[in-house]
Amino acid sequence: MNPVYLDFQATTPTDEQVVKKMLPFFTKDFGNPHSVSHVFGDQANKSIENARALVAESLGAKPSEIIFTSGATESNNLALKGGMNYRAKYDKRTELVIVCTEHKCVIEAAKKLSLTGVKVTNINVDSLGIVDLEQLNNILNDKVAIVSVMIANNEIGVIQPLKQISKICKKHGVWMHTDAAQAIGNIKIDVNELGIDLMSISGHKVYGPKGVGALYFRRNPRVRLIPEIDGGGQEKLIRSGTVPTPLVVGLGEAIKLSYQNFDHNKDHIMNLRNKLYEDLYNSISDISINGPSFRDSDLRLHNNINISIPGVDGTELVSELGSKVAFSTGSACSTGDIEPSYVLKSIGLSDDLAMSSVRISVGRITSLEEIEYAVEMIIKKVKLLRK
Repeated sequence: MNPVYLDFQATTPTDEQVVKKMLPFFTKDFGNPHSVSHVFGDQANKSIENARALVAESLGAKPSEIIFTSGATESNNLALKGGMNYRAKYDKRTELVIVCTEHKCVIEAAKKLSLTGVKVTNINVDSLGIVDLEQLNNILNDKVAIVSVMIANNEIGVIQPLKQISKICKKHGVWMHTDAAQAIGNIKIDVNELGIDLMSISGHKVYGPKGVGALYFRRNPRVRLIPEIDGGGQEKLIRSGTVPTPLVVGLGEAIKLSYQNFDHNKDHIMNLRNKLYEDLYNSISDISINGPSFRDSDLRLHNNINISIPGVDGTELVSELGSKVAFSTGSACSTGDIEPSYVLKSIGLSDDLAMSSVRISVGRITSLEEIEYAVEMIIKKVKLLRK
């Protein structure tokens, strides 16, 4: 069998329908979307606005609340730095609150802001990875500008209670930002129902192209950002640079498709995810789930498995199976040193247990045969590594 891909939380293949939609904008409809005085630019501009409307409609937002970026990392940086800079200058709010299990780009952006005088506070999570709401309520005050909490975690798949978090934020006049890179296409999102003020989106996590993303920013009540990139202000005067028409068209199409086929895809992925885990659990002793139980479907992404396998080094397991089954470890590689995942440490795992963890993520193109093959390969390798 060909190598099996089970790392869909790292990236997804671009859907063939998305590629087909993008292709004309590389060669035929290639105009600069900001040169609207002629037909080539006007056509490109209309295509971008159509994509903006598709993204907005999928999220319960207005098209005027969507700006396109190069990806979720840029969107996170723009939301946090642009938002903090505005609120510090005009609202005298100089404190930022982030969850301790956020993506690395949020953590690093917060560190950079702390060097400019912003006070950064980390919120703890419980053993399932869920935000401590009591702690959050206790630390918010009229100096806090933004709370950043991802909808769904990239390692353990836990889904945060955003509606409750938003209510706490609103009591204190605090903006809520959420990194939705893992959530788009996997969770139905309505920005108004959830009370989201800022939301970051990635294209390549939702079967769209790499190199494109979006940032939702609320218009009412108004969220304002100070731009991070100087230039022509092409995106709502907030983000400068020529908008890449093919990528943006691809993002809009990918998000549209993900919600058109949402229920079918969710059932398919969840059934395969559950079978994979059950087969591993029945054959590998002492295996344990990290994060919420699969039974709590409202608390966990349906495509995510994060397990610890005592007696096995997760990095070694992933590496030795890399030519047959692609999945990932819960460890982060920094400056050549393998360290335990800070996410797994935050939910109370020991170093040894964290180092024995792996993340497996199923996709909508995954087949039953691939799951059965992956299970067989993982079981064989675990037995060898435990000898």
